[in-house]
Amino acid sequence: MSETNMGRIPVGEPIPLRFDTTTKQRLEEYAAGIGPRRFGALVRVAARRLLADPDRVPQALTQARRASADARRIPWAERPLDLDPATGTRLNELAHEFHTDRSAIVRVALHRFLAAAGRFRHPVLREDARTDLTSSTRVYLNRSTLDRLDRLIGRNGDALTAAAIRVAVRRLLDDPGDLAADLGTIGAARDLKPETLGPRTNVHFDDDLRDQLDALAERLDSNRAELMRLAARQLLANPRDLEKAVTEEIYRGDANRDLLIARDTRRRQTVDQTTAASAVRKAPSPQGNPFGKRHVFRFDEDTKRRLEELADEYGPRRLSALLRVGIRRLIGSPHADGDLAQARRVAAAARALPHDPVTLRLDSPTAARFAALAARYEASPRDLVAVAVHRFLTAPGDFRPALIDEAGASRLDEKFKVSLRPSARRGIERLADRHGTRLASALVRVAVRRLLDDPGDLAGDLETVAPVHDLRPAPRTARVDVALDDELLVHLDALADRLGSDRQELVYLAAKRILRFHHNIDNRMLDEMFRAPTSRKHLLAKHARREKTRRTDRGSDT
Repeated sequence: MSETNMGRIPVGEPIPLRFDTTTKQRLEEYAAGIGPRRFGALVRVAARRLLADPDRVPQALTQARRASADARRIPWAERPLDLDPATGTRLNELAHEFHTDRSAIVRVALHRFLAAAGRFRHPVLREDARTDLTSSTRVYLNRSTLDRLDRLIGRNGDALTAAAIRVAVRRLLDDPGDLAADLGTIGAARDLKPETLGPRTNVHFDDDLRDQLDALAERLDSNRAELMRLAARQLLANPRDLEKAVTEEIYRGDANRDLLIARDTRRRQTVDQTTAASAVRKAPSPQGNPFGKRHVFRFDEDTKRRLEELADEYGPRRLSALLRVGIRRLIGSPHADGDLAQARRVAAAARALPHDPVTLRLDSPTAARFAALAARYEASPRDLVAVAVHRFLTAPGDFRPALIDEAGASRLDEKFKVSLRPSARRGIERLADRHGTRLASALVRVAVRRLLDDPGDLAGDLETVAPVHDLRPAPRTARVDVALDDELLVHLDALADRLGSDRQELVYLAAKRILRFHHNIDNRMLDEMFRAPTSRKHLLAKHARREKTRRTDRGSDT
């Protein structure tokens, strides 16, 4: 197949690629919206857009790697460390001199020890026999480092890991070397989980596109797969003119271009006619199926169980009819907006995550300003800290100098017991970890000082930001199929548009309302179950016979 007569698949062998599940699903959705078998063309469009601006790729690749590493970090392993007072003092002084913490220095010490252990058996045995270890602290290390240290020390008998850590610390204190550089590269390094990628996908690339991709990967010390994952994320972040670009990618040849475009035009016209016909379709004939197509909704297990128990009172397979009754009552209710607002408040309160307790330490002058600001706006310290952290995370700017100054601050005698949303606390910890561990409290103080220097529209933020809670996802895993006719769907969608909601939320609200107010709905249920006029009399008689049998089985003659 030549360049002038290409057809749908370009020249070249397929390249195996792997994407994460979310990215692959979104790519498939975009491709399906353009036309059948468009996934490969969409991926090639992403590759061409990435290669069209190679100067921006290094920075984007670095940011993507950093974001992936942040998402895959493994928590530190906490380890007790006992030192003699003199060594503990030297370690604290070194940490203060380099504006870091003891854990980062110990991590550098262990890295150097493992890289060049030398003759360590006798120093470790002497260190294990010491009895003047009265200065205790806790350090945070990578689990892989501890595993390597255990294997190294365990070759000579007992794994004297604690003594080996002290030997490594003393070696570093005697010869710090280029500690500043090691703190930035080694002290901040974290163990990472492997990337979770989906199954392999083969995409055909022509020789020129593949060579350009390989050249860029070699220049950036990367590979095809990593660059294509970056290209896919950039395409999904800015999906401009995708349909035109994919069409150009598919119909690249001249010989059959007109034929393929004409075929695509006919396919689109057929789809448009089918969509238009379905849009004007009337409600199903009552002589056939009067209930319409089935639609899937998600409820929590308890609500579904209660609905099934109530529906069983009216006969088998009556759940769909019960929900339709609930939907019709909701549509006809003049208080639907109030019920929806109340349901949202109750759901948010039930799913609200508790705030994480935090201790805010300030020096006396700053604490006085902080208390005065809280009194002026009649706010609690927790609300002020929530607003300060929210503003800081929204626009952190260049905070490193202020963080260094705050990390070395002393005489923080005033304490305030406050709390933060879990997501806000994680955001603060992620920013702080880039400059060293255990700096989150200093970063909160930086945010508070910014708020004190520039309160801005603090009254508005206290009303909108401070009361916000993190919410757990709604636990709706039970599937319920409900047959809804077109007329009922039109009314349901109109109510959703008026209330700023959707079908799922309104059907769930209708289910909760019918469970609370289900008295005297027998006639409504009969009307909903037997809507076809031709068979209504027959079905009503069958229902009466079944009800008589059911009540006789219960021991009642009524």
